[in-house]
Amino acid sequence: EDRTPTMVNLILDFFGELEIKASVFFVGDVAKKHPSLVLRASNEGHEIGLHGHEHVPISSLSPSEFRTETYAARNYLQDISNQPINGFRAPMMSVVPESSWALSIISELGFLYSSSVLPASSLLYGWPGLPQQPFLWSGGLIEFPCPLLRLFGLKIPYLGGTYLRLFPDFLRRFGLQNSNSKEILWTYCHPWEFDNNEPYHNLSHVGPLANRIAWLRRSRMLNRMRKVLSGSVGPPLGEIANKINKDALP
Repeated sequence: EDRTPTMVNLILDFFGELEIKASVFFVGDVAKKHPSLVLRASNEGHEIGLHGHEHVPISSLSPSEFRTETYAARNYLQDISNQPINGFRAPMMSVVPESSWALSIISELGFLYSSSVLPASSLLYGWPGLPQQPFLWSGGLIEFPCPLLRLFGLKIPYLGGTYLRLFPDFLRRFGLQNSNSKEILWTYCHPWEFDNNEPYHNLSHVGPLANRIAWLRRSRMLNRMRKVLSGSVGPPLGEIANKINKDALP
């Protein structure tokens, strides 16, 4: 069963309730199956970004495949949303040294910013050593790295996804209290993370542990996200990227 429309509409209703304007990164093939979801998100004032043509790691594609698919998906989203598609988020934060060839392609295709790296070690994809504040890639592409909390020598991406679902709530509060003014703090979620009724099945491109984790504590996700968004909330990432002073970025 394709549960995408039910869950995306639930999240858009939730954003409307809180009067939140989000950056909504659509997977290209999902957008083609459900163009009405793209149109609704755009009409309600959300920024539309691209989350890859398919939800697969960049490293599973050749450069030519990535270029062709990303070009087509971006154009499709621009046509249907009637807004420029300036933001790119790699599926699974899969911009890592082995797939860094993709960065020049992302820039050449006209994206203003990427939000695609986890600057720490991870069970799936991470790039330890990168800055935790916004920075520029060599081609001029702005990167908004995933926010991290430093605790007991570890770097924890505490503000979204699996980590927000599974970790104690005090980590989120502690992380926000100890963040610095140079960071751009963003939260993230996937529609399926709110879906308590989805039957268990094996996900592709992840191992057995990550597959099991994907089903844990979905019932708490809506309440967790409500807590994250109940305070002061900034604009979508695209608005920040348009106003940021590139000369001031490392």
